[in-house]
This record gives sequence, structure tokens and C-alpha cells, in this order.
Amino acid sequence: MLRKLLSHAAIYGLAAQMPRIAGVLALPIITPFLTTTDYGVAGVVTAYVTVLGVVQSLGLSVVMVNAYVKHPTRYKWVWRQVGGLLSLWTLLFGLIFFAVLYFAIPQEADEDRLQIALLFTVPTMLFTTAEVQSNLYYQLAQKPLWFAVRSVLAGMVAVGVNIYAIAYLRLGYMGWFYGNFFGLALAFIFSAYTTYYSLKLWPVFRVNLKQMREYLKVSLPVLPHYFASSMLITSDRLVLSAVKVPVPQIGLYSLAAIFGSYFNQLSVAVSEAANPFYLQMLSRNNERYRLAARDLTFGLGAVFLVATFTGSIWMKEIFQLLLRNQQLQVAYPIAVLLLMGYNFRPFYIVVNNLLLYQERTNQLWRISVAAVVGNIILSLLFVPVFGYKAAAFTTFAALMYMGYAGLWLKEFSLRSGARYYPFRWLSVHLLFTVLAYYGVELSVGWKLALTIFVLAVTALLFSKYKSRFYHVSLT
Repeated sequence: MLRKLLSHAAIYGLAAQMPRIAGVLALPIITPFLTTTDYGVAGVVTAYVTVLGVVQSLGLSVVMVNAYVKHPTRYKWVWRQVGGLLSLWTLLFGLIFFAVLYFAIPQEADEDRLQIALLFTVPTMLFTTAEVQSNLYYQLAQKPLWFAVRSVLAGMVAVGVNIYAIAYLRLGYMGWFYGNFFGLALAFIFSAYTTYYSLKLWPVFRVNLKQMREYLKVSLPVLPHYFASSMLITSDRLVLSAVKVPVPQIGLYSLAAIFGSYFNQLSVAVSEAANPFYLQMLSRNNERYRLAARDLTFGLGAVFLVATFTGSIWMKEIFQLLLRNQQLQVAYPIAVLLLMGYNFRPFYIVVNNLLLYQERTNQLWRISVAAVVGNIILSLLFVPVFGYKAAAFTTFAALMYMGYAGLWLKEFSLRSGARYYPFRWLSVHLLFTVLAYYGVELSVGWKLALTIFVLAVTALLFSKYKSRFYHVSLT
């Protein structure tokens, strides 16, 4: 199991993340031509796009996942019905999306308001169905290579356009938006080929109202959960905008958040590789596989914690190396907090997979909605008093709740069949975060020694416990 998971995670997490690595390497090229205002505009627009984007799928991916897992011989008919509903909905949703985004764009981007709204609305209306269905198929069929190839090509196009538009045409924040559009357009070509030509998943527009109600009965309760999960990642910038924090300060925060988002996207890719394994283990429904799911979660939790800690203590040097703009380099302490917060995902995905598989979707919102509401309230209270940096602390606290609260849910603890020790893991996570937040100011020599020590201990622990991952076969 571990060997196969690692190979899939390497493809999802490395090959598919190559464009983001290229984006990091491009920072020394583009940052001399960017200001905190550019990052502020991009941060606010991206926050609204991310939050609104959750609603465009109506949560119907849950229906498609369950159809693929539980009815593998006739899942295509369900997917075609869902495709018809989704195609009709995204046309209507696109109009709402355009209106909200148009008025949410900061005043500093007034002259580009219409163009920005169109660059995001057109892909939302036309590309969504093929994108959702092809992504799910690659993931569930355990074909990460095709997903990675498409992601690499589309992402490299986006990065290339970013560099050309920002460093050569000097278009500032518009360079990111043009890059995003052309990257999505190329990805759609690949997605459409898979969805409509290879799989023949032509949407069925003749709507069976009774059947649609059954699908939406399962999918819609997930929307508050997905919406809140997305809001948690972006609500900090939305609150900063709402309380009239100056756009340059939002820009500094958004720049720091980029480094957290890179790891968050990597963690999402790893979870996409792990989800089919979780689903297979859950479908076996016996003690051996329940313990295997627990061990997999612990293994991922340890890897994520070591990775974020190691990256965090070197964040000051990373900023100095990549950002050729001293005005932007001061944001590294915020990046440390956000990076350490985003390693919550291993414990989140095991709860998520169990409750989704058992179609107890009405339980998930208790975690995500509480996390995002808490984050917004705390940010509204503390940002006016302590400044924009307070949003990083409140977001970290909310991410910790998101990651660990589900382990205490009665619906999870009674059905998981294994003990997950959430308090112990949370305590270790907080300890490593404190060490990283202050360790980032250590000298290079001390950081090097600490990094070697942590990696050596990790290697010893892995060699001791690796047999737990190899004794379970899912074939």
C-alpha cells in the first residue's frame, strides 16, 4: 500500500506541482516589478474567486464519487445526468459570479474591473463540468500521470504568461490574471478530451426532477462544509478588506499567504492520491483496514509536520533569496504561522472520507462552519487592535480546529474503529509551531543543525514503523 501511495503522491505532489515550483523560481524575476498594492489587489480578487468557486459545483462531486465506488458498472449514467445539471447551473451561476466579483474588486483596480471579472467568469461558465469530471476520474481510477501531465502543461503556460506580462509588459497584477486564464483554457482542452471523447460523458439535459432531488439531497448539505473550508483559507484577506486595512498591508499578508498556499496545494495533491486508498479501506469495513487507515493518517501527519517545520525555520532566508524587493521581505513571520497551520490536512481527510463515504454529509459543516465563523469573529475583534498580522494568528487557530475537531465528533469516533489521540497530536503540532515561530530567527548554523537532527529522527522513526504500512494489501 505504502509504495503505491508514495508513487501516486509523488506524481500528484511533485509532477503536478512543477508549475508552482516554477512560479516560486520566477519570483526573483517578477518581484522587482511588483508592489504591495499589486499583491493586495491579487489577494482580494483571489479570495473572492476561491470562495465563490466552491458553489459552482453544487457539491455534486460527492454524488459522482459514491456512484463510482458503489456502482462501478453504471457510474457513467449518473455522471452524465450530473453533467447536464452542472452545465445548466454554471451558466446561471456565472452571471451571479460576474456581478459579485465586479463590485468586490478593490478601488485600486478600477480601470481593469470589467476585464478582471470576465477573465474569471468565462472559465467558470464554460470549463467547470469537464474540469470537475475529468479530475474525479483521474483520481478515482488512480491514473495520476494523466492528471499530472495536464497540470504541468497548463501550469507552465500560466507561469510563462505571468513572467511575460509582469516582467516584460509591466502589467502588474494583471499578469497573474492573464496567466490564470490561459492556463485554465489549456487545461480545459485536456479535460474536454477526457470527459467527452474518451469517456463519452456527454451531459444529459433531460432533467429527471425526482432523480435530481435525490442527488441534491446528498450534495447540498456538503456545500456549507466546502464553502466554509474555502472561506477559512481566504476569509483572512476578506476581513482585512472589510475592515479597511490599507491595500499595501493586505499585499504583504497576501504575499506571505502564497507560501502557505503552495504547501496547502501540495497537501491537497497528496490527499487526492490518498483518498482512493481511504475509500478502499473504508469499504472493507473490518478492524485490520480501520487500523490501516489510522496508521496511514499518522504517517501523513508526521511527514506533513516535519515538512512544514523544516520549511518554516528557513522562511527568513527563503524570502531573502526569492524576493528581490526589501519592501516585501518583512512578511516572513506571517508565512511561518500560515505554513504551520496548513499541515492540518491528514486528520481532516480521514474524517472527511469516512463521513462522505457513509453519506453523513450533514455532519461536516459542524467542523468547517464553526472554524470559519470563529476565524471571522476573532479577526474582526483583533485586527483593528493589533493590526493585519493578527489575522495570521486567528487563521492558524481556525486551521487547528478544522484539522482536529472532527476527531472528537461522535459520528467519527464511533465508526472509525481506532483511537486517533487528537489531544496528543494537537499538543505536538502547537509545540512545533512555537519552535518554528521563534526558530526562524536563529543563525544559519543553528538552523542547519536543527534541520539535520529533525530529519535524522524522522528517518529512524520511519525505519522502525514502516512495516505497519506494508502489511496491508488493497489489491
